Formats: sequence, structure tokens, C-alpha cells
Amino acid sequence: MTPGAAALLRLALWALPLVLGYLAGRSWGRFRVMGGLLLGALAIGALVKPFPLGWVLIVLGFLGGVPLGRR
Repeated sequence: MTPGAAALLRLALWALPLVLGYLAGRSWGRFRVMGGLLLGALAIGALVKPFPLGWVLIVLGFLGGVPLGRR
């Protein structure tokens, strides 16, 4: 694998937990959807190296997506 392909794959693995966490936050109130998105984000987040970074990205995405005011 070339260095460029490895960097692109690492970037995608970093972005996916963040995006899934954000979408889970946006689905606040629809608990089955939110649970499924968070479960997928946790599975992908466990693959991100260094290890706790994936879970930190999930939390940041989730907190960014949670609605704080009126919808």
C-alpha cells in the first residue's frame, strides 16, 4: 500500500466515527436510530489508532450534533 493510500484510509477512519457520532446526536429522540448509529460508531471507533482517539471523536461528534434549543 502506498503512503498516500494509507493516509487516505487513516483520514477516513478518523472521519467516520466523528460523522456517525454527529448523526447520532442529530437523531436525538429517535432512540433506535441513535442506538444503531452509536453502535456502529463504537465499532469503527475501536479500529482507529491511537486507541482512545476514535471514542473521543465519537463523543465530540455526538456533542456537536445534540440539539440545544428548539427544533
